[in-house]
Amino acid sequence: MKVRWGVAWPLSLGLLLGLFAALWDGVAMARAGFPALLLTSVVPLATEGLLLGALFFLLSKLTFRLLRRAATTAWGALLATALALAMPIAWLGYRLNRELGIRPAELFEAHGLKPNLILVAAAVVAAVLFSLVLRPGASTARPRAPRYRGWLSFAPWVLVAGLGLLAAILFQPGQEKERVDVIVLLVDALRADELGSYGYPRATTPAIDSLAADGILFEQAVSASTFTKSSIASLFTGRYPYQHGVYWGSHREDPEDPDSVTADVLSAAETTLAEVLRDHGYLTAAWVQNSHLRGGQGFAQGFVDYQDQQGSIERIHRRFTRWLRGGGRRYPFFSYLHYIDLHDPYRPEPPYTTLFGGAADLAFYDGIDLARWGTFLQRVRSGEERLTAAQLTQLRAYYDGQLRAIDDRLATLFAFLKREGRYANSLIVLTSDHGDGFGEHGFISHSTDPYEELVRVPLIIKLPANRSAGKRIADQVRLVDLYPTLLELVGVQAKADLAGCSLVPLIRLGERPEEMEHCGDAVIEIAQEGGYPVVGVRNERYKYIHHQHRDDELYDLVADPGEQDNLLSLTARSPLALSGEPLRLERLALAVVEQRGARKAERVQLDEETIRELKALGYLD
Repeated sequence: MKVRWGVAWPLSLGLLLGLFAALWDGVAMARAGFPALLLTSVVPLATEGLLLGALFFLLSKLTFRLLRRAATTAWGALLATALALAMPIAWLGYRLNRELGIRPAELFEAHGLKPNLILVAAAVVAAVLFSLVLRPGASTARPRAPRYRGWLSFAPWVLVAGLGLLAAILFQPGQEKERVDVIVLLVDALRADELGSYGYPRATTPAIDSLAADGILFEQAVSASTFTKSSIASLFTGRYPYQHGVYWGSHREDPEDPDSVTADVLSAAETTLAEVLRDHGYLTAAWVQNSHLRGGQGFAQGFVDYQDQQGSIERIHRRFTRWLRGGGRRYPFFSYLHYIDLHDPYRPEPPYTTLFGGAADLAFYDGIDLARWGTFLQRVRSGEERLTAAQLTQLRAYYDGQLRAIDDRLATLFAFLKREGRYANSLIVLTSDHGDGFGEHGFISHSTDPYEELVRVPLIIKLPANRSAGKRIADQVRLVDLYPTLLELVGVQAKADLAGCSLVPLIRLGERPEEMEHCGDAVIEIAQEGGYPVVGVRNERYKYIHHQHRDDELYDLVADPGEQDNLLSLTARSPLALSGEPLRLERLALAVVEQRGARKAERVQLDEETIRELKALGYLD
């Protein structure tokens, strides 16, 4: 059989590259105990490689025509082959760095340099080998190629077809799994009182409200921090910031050197929820968009597949739904989806811009350098920039419009899960890391003192088969409770040194057992310069806030839910203010401060691109 190199070999090479990429994707999963997943990406990546092979074919034909004379020599053939290989190697390099979360600025750092050097070395070897095997003759008359070369060019096709057939057999639709799937959806910066199911009058969240109707809604869920990094570290570990030590997402070690910015790293000594579930046979995967949650900063622990910097909610859903039809069909899984689309500055796209009364031209942002949004936030917090009631109304209208856009995307996701038969029998959680302020206490955005608009977050848990649908629980709960709750719901024993308590008894009994009364206190922390955190301690009646450089605060949340009347102020101070429960909360806050620093987090230097992102999100000025 006569096989022309210009047709068969480039296409075969594309298939081999696709197969290599598929195996690269699957090797981590195989090492984590999910060997069958080596096959799930073979067909899509082989198809992608085949298309790349076609481009390779066209490029190589053009290259050899332009270099016909030079290609009659060994060096000419090597140059022509290198040029022809440039496109598939570039594609492979892009996929490699995207999967590993390596940015261009990180290519020469240790974690980025090693895999890219391996790829370059492999490319050089491939170029040399193909230039030798495929070297054109000096004349147009060429001897007949050995028969084995013709058959060899078809070997990748046979291999990919065989693996694809095996994958199709192993991953039949509707295959029963012994345990339920767990899906955690986290909408960054979502305050609880913006949801219809929590009493908000605007139609911001019809899809989330439908999830609440199918599940259990916790009316008083409290975050562990008003800042993403600390809050998610607590959610992942079931422990408070003073226990895991993660406070800073962006910290200038030297005020004189603005380029020296570091971030805390979640310690490998912590046992994350993903690690426990993975060790019990759950396939763990995450799609995350938040610069504070990079995999290299410890948040990938326990995830077989952790994809950070994933972009918009639409892109996250595309990747998640594609994954569901692969690995998610074979094994019980725990998936974590973190959306940042609601994060300030809020700039909804039409028609959501004007849906709740926002100005179509986003006039609120006129004159504001959005690349340095943090500078504007700091001016608002310090009182240098005073926002009018009309401006705050516009800001909230943009927030609501953006929230409705997110909710519509969630509606599409829920519809997909129902079509695939996944919704009813999955354990689905929707929550947030913190809320946002709209001038209630003189600031907008978050990462400041632990007032209700920042610490009250939605928490909805939909059980398999929609058990307990429509149930509402008024007791205070905490995000640190989610870790042991999910483990108990899937039948896994939680470790003993957690700050969180399982909410399963509360769900089943409707009240907290006596032995769990200590779980009624919530601790909230936010770092500040000097290493001394602001600490809030909350129960269902009172909140005590302890500061380092100013007077402490005490609020009666039943009589004063907006926290406007500080019971410790000179004008309102009562001789009974610090007795009973308030006194106990003060002592608990001071105990937290004493324990702060027992666990010192490691820090990592941030690259320029991350620093720019954090400035645009308001974390650096």
